[in-house]
Amino acid sequence: MVQSRKQNDPQGRPVTFRAAEEMGPFDLAQLWCDRLAWPVDKRTQYDELAELAVMSALARWLQRWQPIAIHGAMLAGARPEAVAAALGNGLDVAYQRWHEWARGQREFIVDGKLGITQEEYDAVAERFAAIGITESSRQ
Repeated sequence: MVQSRKQNDPQGRPVTFRAAEEMGPFDLAQLWCDRLAWPVDKRTQYDELAELAVMSALARWLQRWQPIAIHGAMLAGARPEAVAAALGNGLDVAYQRWHEWARGQREFIVDGKLGITQEEYDAVAERFAAIGITESSRQ
C-alpha cells in the first residue's frame, strides 16, 4: 500500500511525469485514490505538481490499456456500439485505438508467441466491418 505523505514532503510523492510513470500503474492508482495524500487546504506547489504528475501518468497508463479492453470486450461478444459507449467516444475512435494497437500486436512476438493471433485480430475486425467500419472506410 502506498503510504500517505505529509503535505510539505516533496520526496513522498512524484512531482514530475517521469517520476510518476516510473511508479507503475497500480501504485499510481492507489496513490491517486488515497484522499489523505491530497490536502484540500493550504496546498503548496508540491501538492499541485504531485497531483498533476500522478493524474497525468495514470491517465497515460489507462489510455495505453484502452485498446486491450476494447479487444477483450469485442472478443467477449460486446457490440461495437456498446464498446464505443463504454469508451465514451465514437465508433471510429474505438476502431482507431483498437486497430493501431492490434496492428502492432500481430507483429509483437514474446517467447515465440504473437501478441494476438490472426484469428483474434480477424474476429474483432469482422465485428467492426459488420457495421461498416474498416481501415479502408476511414481513409
